[in-house]
Amino acid sequence: MLLQFTVKNYMSIKEKQILSLEPSADKEHPENIIIQNQFKAQNFSAIYGANASGKTSLFKAMTMALIIIRTSNARQLNIPIPVVPFKFTDDCEKIPSEFEFTFIASDHKKYIYGFSATAEKVTEEYLYRYDTYQPKMVFERSASRSPEYEISRAEKKNLSPLVRMNTPNKLFLATATNWNAEATKVPYTWLSECIDTFTNSDELINYSMGKYAQENGAYIDFAKKLLHQADINISDIKVEQQENVTVQNPALNGVIIDNRIIPAVPQKTMKITTSHTVEDENHQEHQYSLLFQEESLGTQQLFFLAPMLKDTFDNGKVLFIDELDRSLHPFIVRFLVNLFRNADINKNGAQLIFTTHDTTLLSLSRMRRDQINFVEKDAKTGATVLYSLDDFSVRKTDNIEKGYLNGRYGAVPYPLTEEII
Repeated sequence: MLLQFTVKNYMSIKEKQILSLEPSADKEHPENIIIQNQFKAQNFSAIYGANASGKTSLFKAMTMALIIIRTSNARQLNIPIPVVPFKFTDDCEKIPSEFEFTFIASDHKKYIYGFSATAEKVTEEYLYRYDTYQPKMVFERSASRSPEYEISRAEKKNLSPLVRMNTPNKLFLATATNWNAEATKVPYTWLSECIDTFTNSDELINYSMGKYAQENGAYIDFAKKLLHQADINISDIKVEQQENVTVQNPALNGVIIDNRIIPAVPQKTMKITTSHTVEDENHQEHQYSLLFQEESLGTQQLFFLAPMLKDTFDNGKVLFIDELDRSLHPFIVRFLVNLFRNADINKNGAQLIFTTHDTTLLSLSRMRRDQINFVEKDAKTGATVLYSLDDFSVRKTDNIEKGYLNGRYGAVPYPLTEEII
């Protein structure tokens, strides 16, 4: 369960920005709150903002932080850390990017894990665990002090010998876990396996097709149910794997190494067909098939979202989707969000964080104030600012959608009215 993500100096984000999923004291909509032991979090959170305001930067910050964590053990000594600092000032390129996660892991304990890094090295790193209501340090690391690492007394025997296994461009959390350190295994596993982020269609398609390629059919069954519940008239879906390699000139289809032709590896393609049941004028039913590419973009989008949703619900994951409403009707977006509000479906505490331009969701009849977030870019500095509707004095009877479109909360574009010459 994710409680908070913090980022500083990454892409359009200059100063520290905090995305919080911890509920405020607001008692509205208890169905929108997950409770695990004494911890609480929102089961979904929406982010609004104008184009080029930094919504995608926030999601890419989350994605890159996870990539740095998950690929740390494979990073060779001369490989740079893939951070992208804020570029609209001269000093930010010289200072580290910062990332921090606050979460509840599989042992039902609260953790805070963060790191700062330049392309050359990790400058700071820390892990805290809550065994009680107070955080206890597991380890701290700072490149600006000597010794660089500080290990808690309880973990010194197990973690101190692993310091020499680490390198300046690797995260100690990953290195220690790779050497079977119990103190880091649970938080590292959660960060490695329990958050999925999708910022473009290619990522979504590749992920989904990999799931559909599995032989058990569970993902296809889920997709059919999802499409049916979304009022899309598809009675069946078939996914077939086909090997599709034609070798006419081996030199053009393979790779030449040491004057030897390495034959091409057969590439598998996926053929997807959908079945539609329709009635004729005599009320007789007939089955017709369509190639998947003949379906609407909205149908395709739901089909690709289905495996991700199934995994998220089955495993209680945190799901970040940039532009959830892409090609989808507002009613379908509302339908997807409501899946996370439904305790009979969301049995394992899954969470959805998404960006959208669908303002029809902006209603306090279904959302809490703290679940509505806005992203705005300062026109003078080019820096992104993230804030919540909870920062405003809003009454229960206020029309949030109207207020947002009228610019009351900011985070909207102001296009010029002059004609384009």
